Parts: sequence; C-alpha cells; structure tokens
Amino acid sequence: MGGLSHYILKMDIPHVMLAPTAVDLGADLRAVLGHLHRCGLRAVQLTASGPRGLRPRSLDASARRDLAATLRRHELLASGVDLWIPPEDLIAPETVDRVLDAISGSMDLLRDLGAAAAASAAVTVPWPEDGTVAAEVASECVRRSVASGIRLAVMTPAEIPTGMVRAVDPPAWWRAGGDPIAAVADRAAAPRLCDEVAGVRSAPGPGGRLDVTAYRIACEVADAHRPVVADLRGLQPAGVALTSMRAAWGG
Repeated sequence: MGGLSHYILKMDIPHVMLAPTAVDLGADLRAVLGHLHRCGLRAVQLTASGPRGLRPRSLDASARRDLAATLRRHELLASGVDLWIPPEDLIAPETVDRVLDAISGSMDLLRDLGAAAAASAAVTVPWPEDGTVAAEVASECVRRSVASGIRLAVMTPAEIPTGMVRAVDPPAWWRAGGDPIAAVADRAAAPRLCDEVAGVRSAPGPGGRLDVTAYRIACEVADAHRPVVADLRGLQPAGVALTSMRAAWGG
C-alpha cells in the first residue's frame, strides 16, 4: 500500500468509530445496546421517530438518567439522533411548529445524554432540496441548535443554511451527482456509511459502488474522533448488514 493510505497508517490516527442505527437492530433498546457493547462497538445512533424510535417528550428526567446510565455502563457514546420527518413538514404552516419542537426535543435529549461534550454530536433531519423553507424557519432551527449546544445535520446534497452541517449519505449523494468522499473531507460534515449495488441501498460489499477505504481515510483525515453512522435503514437482516459494514470498514 502506498501514497495517501501509507501516510495515514504511519500517522497512527485513531480508528474512526462506527455508530450503528440502533432502531434497525431491534425494538428492545437495552438489548441492542448490550449487544453493541459485546461486539466491541463504542458508539450508537439513536432515532426519535417511527414506531421503534424514542419519543423525547415522553422521556422524563428519570428515564433520561436511566438511558444515560445504560449508555455509560455499556461504554457507548450517543453519536446523534435521527429524526426522520417528511421534509415538506418544514414548509407547511400547519406542521412546522411541531417539527421545530421535535428538533428541540431531540437536541435536549442528546444534551441530557451527555452528547454535547462530543463536538460531532448532531440531530439529523431530511431537508427540502428546493430551497422553499422559509428563512425565519431556518433561522429558528439554527437558534435552537446554538442554544442547545447540539449541531443540526441536514440530509441533502443541496445548499444548506449557514449554521447547519451536512449529513452525508453516499447513495443520496450519488443520486444528486455528488462525490460523498469529497463531502466527508469537510470536518464539519456528519458522515454516514451505506453503499449501493445496482441502484439499491446495501451494506458495503462485492459489487458495491463505494470505495470504502478512500471514504474511511477521508473521514480519518478530517476528524478521527468523529463517529460515522452505520446506516442500516432498510437493510435486512440488519445484523448481517452491520457485520458486512464492520468487515468492510475494518473495525
């Protein structure tokens, strides 16, 4: 191995952590966290939407302390929270306030779990790609992010408002004609790991489109302490997909 890869290995940069999306691994979060710990993983990505997702507004102070203690016991960092909302809900007047409250609730949860100490922690939301989000709504999202100390990562290859960061999902970037490896070289970005085979989302592996080694090196050079979300959405069985991701990633 030569060139940049050889140089990176010689630098003794810490290996970037993978943070699997816990919601895809089972309905029992405690059991999932225990499993990740036994597998030697050190980070986890939570979800605040969908039938298996956490509901921040339903978690009182005691429940949050218990979850934080469970993460500590299993030596896991909460790398972030995914909030999968329809992007158009950020545009429609009848839904935007509810979405803003959900974003705030997810940020507060991350803060209560101690994630604010990790500069890379973020709440991730899909963002409309046509630029129709009102300026005051975008400004309010940024204001809440600054107030909470938690970043807002938006899932779109399009231009993003100042004060937000970009969540990089390789299949989404390819569909938009972008280069995900170049995108994760931005240390402010929130990288995710997923591949595509014959136009279908998949774990990295034979026939995949993603150069995983180049992607990992770009992440390491930008910020070796920034977890990369092992995005298991729609990959079945998720446990097998995670094993494939770890093998391809090398950790």
